[in-house]
Amino acid sequence: MIKYKVLLVDDKPENLYSLENILMDDNLSIYKAHSGEEALKMAFSEDFSLIMLDVQLPDLDGCEVVQLLKSTRRTRKIPVLMVTAHNKERKCMLRGLDKGAIDYLFKPLDPDITRAKVKTLLTLFSQQKEMEELNKRLQQLNEEKNYMLGVASHDLRNPIGNIITLAGFIENESTNSLSPQHREYLEIIQRSGKELIQLINDLLDVSQLESGKRSLEVKEINLQDLFEMVIAENKAHADRKNIELHYSMGDETLKLSADYLQMKQVLNNLVSNAIKFSHSGKSVELTANLKEESIHISVIDQGQGIPANELNLLFKPFITSSVRSTGGEKSTGLGLVITKKLIEQHGGVLSVDSEQGKGSAFTIVMPKRMNQHFII
Repeated sequence: MIKYKVLLVDDKPENLYSLENILMDDNLSIYKAHSGEEALKMAFSEDFSLIMLDVQLPDLDGCEVVQLLKSTRRTRKIPVLMVTAHNKERKCMLRGLDKGAIDYLFKPLDPDITRAKVKTLLTLFSQQKEMEELNKRLQQLNEEKNYMLGVASHDLRNPIGNIITLAGFIENESTNSLSPQHREYLEIIQRSGKELIQLINDLLDVSQLESGKRSLEVKEINLQDLFEMVIAENKAHADRKNIELHYSMGDETLKLSADYLQMKQVLNNLVSNAIKFSHSGKSVELTANLKEESIHISVIDQGQGIPANELNLLFKPFITSSVRSTGGEKSTGLGLVITKKLIEQHGGVLSVDSEQGKGSAFTIVMPKRMNQHFII
């Protein structure tokens, strides 16, 4: 059974005696302090589950004690229940609530109400502690998961890469000796291997981002140069589907402070997705504009659009919408998760606006110059 430590603070011994008798319970260990200074010393040395604090004290008033308790890491989470006389100390009591006290009681104390409030606050404090422990455990498990994911992905990448390479050697060196069926098998091996490599790379990205191991190398990026590079890298995919890629900028000299490789990965993910879900004859456009101190970058397609009830699923791992690619392209279900995390790591925001049958616009809002807070 949990034993709660409760600190009673009042300069009058008779009040402490009365309150102790009201709260008498086998589950409680009662501590008493006769001044604000004494209460603070005890709070810094003991792990209290609740402090019942009289507003009027001879040295520090209750408001000052609450403020000091809430300004210190060790004591800031202890619930404080203020005890006050009617009207006389109302202003101080309200200040105490403003500083972080959780509730109050009026004198003379009603025993039943006092016991009920104390019981409720102790239960809430206990649940909060349990939640904190659970969160710590979940964080530890997540870190272990990321570590194992990183190790497994790293160890898998080399042998799968060897399989792809060797399959390519066999295909190139056995032009005349392979039957059409065997050649088809080799193509399946290579295609499946490349899909596995993509999945492994995405898993590595996720594990590194979640564990904070993906650092930023921030420099000034000319957005026109970046857009041209992204279009060049996606041109072959777009040409195969007869999809036009182009860009427009409010200012061709627009520059962004960011990690070049990560921003290229972000835009490649978004442009590749736009191509993947667009029909032949459509277009995909990259745009950039400066609005106050933020740069707005959008990838706009004329594709199928996404159902409104599925928009909230887009940034969840391994979950895909009901919209299917128009050329049989595969998806790991991690691309947009990685994209969102990379943008947030830069201090930016990624949003989507979509209408079925008309297309989608993924918009990145980035600070023109990154704050030091976001640079890892």
